[in-house]
Formats: sequence, C-alpha cells, structure tokens
Amino acid sequence: MSSVKSGDMDGHRVTFSLSGSGTDETVDHKLGRIPVEAFVTLRTSTGRIYRGAAAWTTTQIFLRASASVAGTLFLF
Repeated sequence: MSSVKSGDMDGHRVTFSLSGSGTDETVDHKLGRIPVEAFVTLRTSTGRIYRGAAAWTTTQIFLRASASVAGTLFLF
C-alpha cells in the first residue's frame, strides 16, 4: 500500500481480495479520511466489483463482487 499527494490529488493504493459472495466485504485502508471514490487499477478476474451497503470510514471501505477477485484500488 502506498500514498501519494500531488497538487490537488491525494490518494492511496490498496490491495484487496473479495470472495464473490455478493455480501459486504471489508477492505482496510490508510488514506486517513473517508474516501470520495475508488478506481480499480488491476484485478485477477472479470467479476464485477461494486460499493457495499455499509458506509465507508476513515479506515475501511466495503465492497461486493459478483465473482472471486483480487487486485488493487486507488482511493481518493
């Protein structure tokens, strides 16, 4: 995991692994604030990844997947 701050961009790269159960799964992050958005930058399968029902926090986001998938996200 790494963080970057350049000009107006403040973000954090996070690795994740989701089971594809269709329920909220927790992904920890160290952004230091509640993320505004997430971009999937790499993934191991074509399963869909989407925001879970739980509210994101300053240390965790909640995602769901349609199939088992792992990869990296960029949170900002």
